[in-house]
Amino acid sequence: MSIFQKDIQVASLDHSIWFHDSNFDINDWTLYSQKSPKTSGNRGFAEGMLYSCEGNLIATVAQEGMIRKMPTF
Repeated sequence: MSIFQKDIQVASLDHSIWFHDSNFDINDWTLYSQKSPKTSGNRGFAEGMLYSCEGNLIATVAQEGMIRKMPTF
């Protein structure tokens, strides 16, 4: 299954970002780490963390999405 198939439907249901540190230079390198701890019932949840070069947590993000095969009629 691929999200690029014509019979697959995807949608973002919810997404959020929380900033924890405003003392960083956006032009510096950052590390983005992401995991998907839960998927079931055509839905998935992903969370990510954005870190500065010094290892400080800049932001946390979360997103819930839907992916399903479209019904045939």
